[in-house]
Amino acid sequence: MYVLNCNIEIDGKRFTRVSEVKIESSAKLLEDTATLKIPTTARLERQGEFISEVETAKQFKVGDPVRIELGYDGNVYEVFEGYVMKIAPGVPLEIECIDATWLLRRKNCKKSFQSTTLKKVLDFILEGTGIKLKGEVPSINLAPYYLKNVSAASALQKIKERYGLTLYLKGTDLHVGLASYTDDVIVKYELGTNIIDNDLTWVNEDDTRIKIKAILIKKDNTKIEKEVGDGDGETRTLYFYNLDSAENLETLALQEIKKYKYAGYKGGINTFLIPAVSVGNVARMADPQFSERSGDYIVDKVTTTFGQNGARRKVELGLKVTTNG
Repeated sequence: MYVLNCNIEIDGKRFTRVSEVKIESSAKLLEDTATLKIPTTARLERQGEFISEVETAKQFKVGDPVRIELGYDGNVYEVFEGYVMKIAPGVPLEIECIDATWLLRRKNCKKSFQSTTLKKVLDFILEGTGIKLKGEVPSINLAPYYLKNVSAASALQKIKERYGLTLYLKGTDLHVGLASYTDDVIVKYELGTNIIDNDLTWVNEDDTRIKIKAILIKKDNTKIEKEVGDGDGETRTLYFYNLDSAENLETLALQEIKKYKYAGYKGGINTFLIPAVSVGNVARMADPQFSERSGDYIVDKVTTTFGQNGARRKVELGLKVTTNG
C-alpha cells in the first residue's frame, strides 16, 4: 500500500500536511493554476528545521513563490511552481496560486508594429519578465500589429486565440507551436493496469462528423475564411499562414479533416499520481483485450487532486497522433 506524501513550500516556509490540493493545466489556457486548502495552523520548517506551530493565514501574502511536490512513500516530485494569487481565510485556509503567468501579469505592453514577425512580438512581450521562449517559434508575419496597453499575459492569450497557436509555460519557459503541437514525451497507459477508471468512448472514422473553419492570415494581417466538411459536424477552427495564395486554403482544410476523422478514443482516464504526465505529452493507450485499439493521443488537459481522500489524476485526451517512439 502506497503512503501519500507532499512537500508544500511558500516563500521558503515548508509544511507537509495539507487538507486538499487541486492543480489544473489545459492546452486551451496559458496558465496552470493550483488551489491549496491547508489547516488554519501548521508546523512550519525552514531548511528541514522545525520553526513553530503558527496560524497559516498570517504567514503568507499575495505574490509569494509557491512550490508543490507530491508523491508516494517519501518519493515526491514537483507538480507545480508559481505564485500566490489569492488568499481566502477560512477553515481550512484556501490559497489560490498561478504559475509563472503571474510574472506576465505584472507587465503592461503598449507598442505598434508596422511590419514584424510573431517572434519579434513575443520577444517584446516577454522582455523583462524573466520568461524565455523555448524551441522554434512558427514563422508568421504580422503587419501591422498593435499592443494597446494590455498585460503581457493578456497579450499572449490574445495571440493564442487569434492565431490558433499552442502557448504554454513549463517553469519560466514559454513553448509556442501550432494547434497540434506535442513535445513527444510518451506516457504509457494500459486499461485494467494503471488506469483506475475512465469515461472513454470508442468512435469509428465514419461516426465522426467534423466541420473545419479554415482561416488564412495574410501577411498584412487580414483574413480569408473557408468552411469545409460536414455541415452539422463539430466545428474546429484552424489557422494557416504565409500561403502564396488563398486557392490552396480549401485543399489544406480538406487534408486537415483527416486528422480529426479517425477511429479512436474520445474522453479521459483517471489514474494515480504515477506515471507523471503533463499537457503536451503523448498518452500511449493500450488495451490488452483489443490490441487493435492501441494508439497515441496528445494530452489536452490534466487535473491533479491530492488530499485526505487520496490522490488522483484526470487525463483528457486530444487528437490521435503518430509518433516516432
